[in-house]
Parts: sequence; C-alpha cells; structure tokens
Amino acid sequence: MVELAAFEHPKLLLLIPAAVALLFLIIRKDFVKLRGERWKLLEKAKIRKRLVVFALRSIVAASLIIALAQPVTVKQQMSTGEPSLTILLDDSKSFGLYDRQTVQAIKEKLQNDIPVTIRHIGLENSSPLGDELLANMLGNDNLLLVSDGRVTKGRSLGDVMVVASSINSTINALYLNPVKSDLAVRVEGPRVSTVGVDNEFLARVDQTSPPGTEPIPYRMTIKLDGDVITEQGSAGTDTFKFKRKLAEGYHKIEAEITANDNFQENNVFYKTAKVEKKPKVLLITEGSSPLEGIFMPVYDLSTVQTVQGNSIAGYSAVVFNDVPASQVDMDQLGKFIDDGNGLVVFGGRNSYDKGSYKDTVFESLLPVKVGVGEEGAKKFVNVVLLIDISGSTGSGFGTGSSSTVEEVEKALAIGVLNDLRLEDRAGIIAFNVEPHTVAGLERVSGSKKELISKVQRLIYTGSTLIGEGLRGASKMLAPEDGSKNIVLFSDGKSGSMGEDLQTARIAAANGIKVYTVGVGEDTNREHMQAIAKAGNGAYFEPSEAQKLKIIFGSGEAASTDKMKLEKLNNNHFITGNVKLNARLSGFNQVVPKPNADVLVATAENRAILTVWRFGLGRIASVATDDGLGWAPELFNSENSVLITRTVNWAIGDLSRNKRFDVTAKDTFIGDEFKVDVLADSMPADRRMAFSKVGERLYSSQLKAEKPGWYAFFDATAAANYPLELLSTGYDPDLGVLVQLTGGKVFTPDQTAELLRKVREDSKRVVTTHKSLAWIPLAIALLFFLLDIAARKMMEETDSK
Repeated sequence: MVELAAFEHPKLLLLIPAAVALLFLIIRKDFVKLRGERWKLLEKAKIRKRLVVFALRSIVAASLIIALAQPVTVKQQMSTGEPSLTILLDDSKSFGLYDRQTVQAIKEKLQNDIPVTIRHIGLENSSPLGDELLANMLGNDNLLLVSDGRVTKGRSLGDVMVVASSINSTINALYLNPVKSDLAVRVEGPRVSTVGVDNEFLARVDQTSPPGTEPIPYRMTIKLDGDVITEQGSAGTDTFKFKRKLAEGYHKIEAEITANDNFQENNVFYKTAKVEKKPKVLLITEGSSPLEGIFMPVYDLSTVQTVQGNSIAGYSAVVFNDVPASQVDMDQLGKFIDDGNGLVVFGGRNSYDKGSYKDTVFESLLPVKVGVGEEGAKKFVNVVLLIDISGSTGSGFGTGSSSTVEEVEKALAIGVLNDLRLEDRAGIIAFNVEPHTVAGLERVSGSKKELISKVQRLIYTGSTLIGEGLRGASKMLAPEDGSKNIVLFSDGKSGSMGEDLQTARIAAANGIKVYTVGVGEDTNREHMQAIAKAGNGAYFEPSEAQKLKIIFGSGEAASTDKMKLEKLNNNHFITGNVKLNARLSGFNQVVPKPNADVLVATAENRAILTVWRFGLGRIASVATDDGLGWAPELFNSENSVLITRTVNWAIGDLSRNKRFDVTAKDTFIGDEFKVDVLADSMPADRRMAFSKVGERLYSSQLKAEKPGWYAFFDATAAANYPLELLSTGYDPDLGVLVQLTGGKVFTPDQTAELLRKVREDSKRVVTTHKSLAWIPLAIALLFFLLDIAARKMMEETDSK
C-alpha cells in the first residue's frame, strides 16, 4: 500500500504570493493624510495594528487558496480483483477453416477456476472485429479473441486496442492451426491505363492449410475478354504474370483455378481494366528534341515552336522545353492550370535563371524559384529525431543480423546527428504510448556529444502509439523559425494508425515535414509510407537514410560524384520503383519553394525534379535540359521512364476533359459499387438514384449481390466473392496489436499460462482520493475569528 499527499490543482498555489502582496498594498494604504506630532504617535500604533491584521488575513487568504487547490491523500492498494474471462469467438465464414470446438474445451478447463463466457462475433461474410471488441469491452476486464484478426468492416483493430489500453481491458488472442485447406485467387494490375502502354497483370494464388499439408494441385486458367491467354497446372501458393497492350475501352480479366479445396467461391476472380485514348499533350520546343521520341508512343502529341498564337485548350498537359519567360502566354496558361490541367517545364540555356523567370508571374506558378544557394526557409534547419522505444523494437533487426531494431534505430539517429551542420538545431523525443522529451532543440555545434550520449542511453519498453510521438515532436517544432522536420525511426507497428495519419496531416498543414525510416525486417512499410505521404515527407529504408543529408542541405550523399542524380522520395507516383542511374553535366539554378516536393536532386543537393499542386493543376519543374546538352543519360532507355511518369502525373485524371465519362470500381459481394458519372445532365439508371456532387459530376452506389460483370452505361465493373474470403489465415500483425493492451497470443495447450495471465491481469491498483480541504478551511475560519477578535480589542483600546 502506498499513501501520498498531493494537490489536485497545484497551480492554484501560485496565487498565494499574489494574494499576500495585494493584501499588503491594501492594508498599508492611507486614504487620509494627517500631520503633526500627535498624529506621528498614532501612526506608529496604527502600523503595529496593521501588521497584526496583515498577518491574520494573509493566513486566511493562503488557507482558502490551499483549500481551492484541493489537498488530498492518494492511497494505492493492490486488489486481486475478480478474475474472469470473456471469449470472443469469430463466426465468420473464413474462420471456418479452424476448429472452433477447441474453444469449448478451453472453456471447460478454465471455468473450474474462473468464470468464463463465450460470445459469438462476426457474421458469415463480414468480420467487423473492431466494432465487436469495442461493444464487448467493459474496462478492467480480460478478453480472449479467437479469430484470424482480419477486419473486413468497421473500426480497425489498432484503433480499438488503443481504447482497450486506456480503459484497462486486456485482450489476448488464441492461435489455432487450420483443420481445412483452401486456395484463394486474386488478380492485381492497373485499373486505368492508356493505349499503347504495356500493362503488367499478376494472378496470385494463396494456400491456407493444416501444418504439414502438401501443396494443393490445381489448374489455372486466365482469360482476357473471353479468350484464354494462360492455362497451366501448379500447386500451392504461386503467381502468374502476363503483359498486354490493350485497345481503348473496358477489358475483362478472369482468373479461375480448378481445385479440390474448402471454399469454391474464391477460386475465380474478376477484374476490369479501363484503357483510355492517348492523352493530348502539347510540346513547346524551338527545335527538334529527344522529348518527341519519348512522348510520341504514349501520347497524342502536338509540337509547336511557341505558345503565342496557338491555343492550349483541349490538351491534358503542356510541356515547355527550354522556353524563355518572354514567350509564355500567362493569360492562356493561368486558365489552363485553373481548369485542372498539367504543366511540365524543362530547363536549358534559355529558361529559368537563363530565361528571365525570376520575379515573374510565370515563376509564381512553378514549384521552384530562380536562385542560387540555400532556400530561405532552410537557412535555419530544425530537426526532431523521433525514436520508437516500444518493446517491439527489441526484436531482431533481420535474418542474418545479430543487431536488434533498437540498436539499428540508435545507430541511424546518431548518423543523422553526425550529418547535420553545426548551425542546425536538433532535438530528440523518444516515444512508446506517450512522448518523452530527451533533448530540446539545441544547436548541434555545442551539444552533439551530449545528444549522441542521450540516444545511446535510451531504454526500450511499452507499446507503440506513433501519433502521440508525432504530436510531441510537432509541439517542440511549432514556435521555431526556418524549416521544420521530423525524422521518425520505427517499425511502424502502431496501435493508432488512423490517428498517426491525422497527426501527420496536421503537422504538414503547419509547415512541418515528416520523414520516416522503417527499421526491422517486419516493418509495416505500408503504414510508414502512408505517414510520410500524409506528412508531406518521404519514406526511407535504413540503407537510404543518408539521403536525409541531401534533404536538409547538410552536405553531399555517399556518392563521390556531385553530379549524380539521387532519388529523394521512393514513394511518389513519379519515382516509385524507378531505377535511376544518371549524371548531369549541367543544370539550372533553382531553389524549391517550401511546400514543394523535391523528388530528384544531385548528390550535392541541387533540386532537379520538383513538383507541387497549384489549385486544381499539377506542375513539375525539371531543372536540366532535354538531353541534347546536359542530361543525355536521363533520356536513355534505362531512365526515360522518369520523364513519362512526370508527364503522366501532371496529366492526372484522364477523363477530366471528356463531355461524358463513367467511373465504376470493382468491388466484392455485399459491398457497393461507387459509380461516378461526368455529364452535362443528371444520369438516369433504374437501379440507383444519382446525386450531384460537383460541377458536372454525379454519384451513386449499387450493392453487389452476386459475382460477375456489371454494366453501368458504357462502363464495366466486376463483383467478386466476399472480401471475407480474399485473405484466409491469421493476420501477421495480430500479435503486435494485442501487445498494445498488455495481451499475448496463446495456443490451445497453454490454458494454464492463460489462466495465470488472467489472474495476474485481474490484479488492479485501486487508487482512492481522500480530501484534506477541511484542514485549511478550518484554519481559515479560526484565523478569521481571531481577526475579528483582534480588531474588536483594538477598537476598545482606541475608545479608551
């Protein structure tokens, strides 16, 4: 038992000096000044009386303020509680692969020692596990989740685990081996493409089966628009790739396996691909350019020497190649961008710093400013190293490595500190379920050794809430001038995924960029990439962390070639999965604007490819030439995909300039098709009612009742087997998620361990508060009465 004395509102105690000072000023004040020897004697007597009154009333005031501050005794006692267990059994169809009867046997073993209740959750084709957990948590209780952990509807498990932790609900999980075997097929690939593009599709088969089961044999048949393009035998988990150039219109892809497995519904998968006409692109170039050879196969290309006298209306994107500012028609271009179209500006000897862009209206459209040296906002670089110290980072870094995730995190953080300039400011925040300030923002010049020492001494424990860490780092950076940056080191296994992204978005809205470094073989890369995207930053693997050195302008990358191009963001549409191997011999002098994304730079931190959104439009700056002089390697067959990706990104929505267009995405049985129609008037379909959601944009929904193809005007969409059957088998993150509540994953033969865990977790620290406010109130009353008595005695003395 622990008993402590404390104040519930301790800040109110700060009022005591102010109250005493105010009393002193009031009591010593003379409102009538009298002169003469007689009055001097009376003045001395008055002072003595006032001192008595001042002392008594000060005690009264102080006692009242102490009472308002609520003094209490806090008593903490360990209570054994009333151990009980609620088992939540997943009744969904996919969990039928597992032996649910095991749960009844576990209940019978446990109920002789503790009360055990079984509650059924989930439906045949729906697993709203998060919602079901939330509905069954009471607080200060123990739950055993018997499920594969795959949520198909409602709240995510991560968000619910945070709630469970806050109300002291411990959620454990039971791992069961499958007793039945099943295969599930799916098709992945582009949903929208253009004529002439070589599209790659992937049919994937996944097997779930009891331990030791041989791969199930099957025959895979893939059809494209009804024609068989692949037919072959295989067994177990496998993938089947195929590439096709497709004509304009909608195309139907069907992958089906013939196999003897548990669920037949998920043995066939339907996918649609919409192929658009080549988008119209206008290239403005004074002479012939390598850009024409790159653009002609993929775009409906028009080439002119100048925009002046030529209309740019009707094009999806305009590409300027080494065009001086004097030849830019801003009246046309401004409206073109306002309508949501794209602009790509290539450099050269007649553009940017060599083409009088500086301080023009045209420059205001671009994501860069003409200039040399550091960007103004980056003269003062503030970096908060946000280090995940949760218990999950104590695991091994990866196969073949003797290091733990925490050791690699520390090494990476120290590496970033060493790469910062001496005039930069660095701070350190460690976090698990809450942020812990390790070091406030300080100049690196006077604190590097101390900062490194603090990183090395970090101790790892607890669960993970990345959003709390981001909130703490944002608070540290909020009052600072200059560039504001957070570098997050984590395995991404957070219990607050929705909150993580929202906090990153808020940080970005306040001018803070969030960079993430995924550490560990089991890193949740998808989540770490999403955080970086929401935070207007970039995601890096541990081997890429040195690129932060370029981003912060603190030196060169590991490359010794200063003119070699480096990708600074691998997760953007333009640079994702692009292998860039090129160097330049020259570039234009530009500086990225604060809200722009630098995707490619030289090894000495010269921005080359920079993008941003301007209103509805998309604008890209390429601060080097078209390959005729400075950048021939950038335009060879190995690297030119970066150029077409840049133009594709600028084009954006291919249907934007159409008079009529329908977008309908594939879905699953039980879910709804979302149908968007771009038209001049309200579309009509007897199956659904449309509502206007934007200019010339109408939307509606239709529930998918059976698998197959659905027609929506001139569009085609597919409905597949229930989402419940897409991924069978346990969610690999389930163990990490239950750890957020202090839970563990058990197997059926660990009932004794489960019982001990429930009993241990049922022990609660009971905290009681007993108010002591009556004591200062009693003192205040006593001295108030003494004050009255003293003044009464003084009055009687004066009357004599």
